[in-house]
Amino acid sequence: MDIHRMKCFLRLAEELHFSRAAEKECMAQSTMSQQIHNLEDELDARLFIRNNRSVQLTPAGEYLKQEFSRLLENYEAAKHEVRRIAGQAKNMLSIGYHGPFNWMFFQSIFQKFKSTYPEIELSLMMENWGDIPAKLMSEEIDVGFLEVAEVEENKQIESCYLYRDYTCFALHKSHPLAGKQILREKDVKNEHIVMVDTSIGRKSMELCHKRLIQSGIDIRKGTLMKKFESCMAMASTGVAIVPMPRSFKQENQNEIVYIDYDSTETYVDICMAWLKENTNSTIAAFIEYIKNNL
Repeated sequence: MDIHRMKCFLRLAEELHFSRAAEKECMAQSTMSQQIHNLEDELDARLFIRNNRSVQLTPAGEYLKQEFSRLLENYEAAKHEVRRIAGQAKNMLSIGYHGPFNWMFFQSIFQKFKSTYPEIELSLMMENWGDIPAKLMSEEIDVGFLEVAEVEENKQIESCYLYRDYTCFALHKSHPLAGKQILREKDVKNEHIVMVDTSIGRKSMELCHKRLIQSGIDIRKGTLMKKFESCMAMASTGVAIVPMPRSFKQENQNEIVYIDYDSTETYVDICMAWLKENTNSTIAAFIEYIKNNL
């Protein structure tokens, strides 16, 4: 049993609708369904009655709703009290992001922040698309760097816009397009495109797909995969090209080249986000530092 699964159950018990519950928990519907399935397996009990028209709690589900609500209230109260007693809220900051380890400013900005605030202990977590909002909500991380689309409708999360990141393509150095300075629609229109599908980070990935299609690239004819790393593996073999944010470019890769795409229609908007109710006092210092130094 874990806190995240308990929260998924309570959200579905409140909404009685998988799609709405998943939306409010900032996850894919399939992920929500899997969480509930795992919980029912763990408890060896049916908690919901499902059909094509409705979702209803069973008597066991009704009982669990009351108990989980009570347990979570106690957990939140205990968590804040422990932080207060131990003073951890003043000295620890957990930061989540997705992308390569040396994504954009991370290495240098964190080193400089640590030099300015040596008393604050930093914890960095690389997360999948779509997972950061849920971890902000559960306070597993304090600050997240992600696409605006993932948090803009969540009223419990505050965010600060950072920059707009345009598209480049990753391809093998032997690819016929590798010698170009910039790629245009006509160059990539008939190429085999590989990209992450919309099951992970649905809001941001749906926007990415939509913008690529609007620019003239029909990615529906390409290959959609579950992991970004798998896309890059295909690019490294020379069988496909991968559209990606320019800030994801990796230095010192012998087999891969990155070429900017000549389009202002394909982009992601990057923000810094945090839970409004998070009482960690180091968040304010970090936010102010990023605003002044990024």
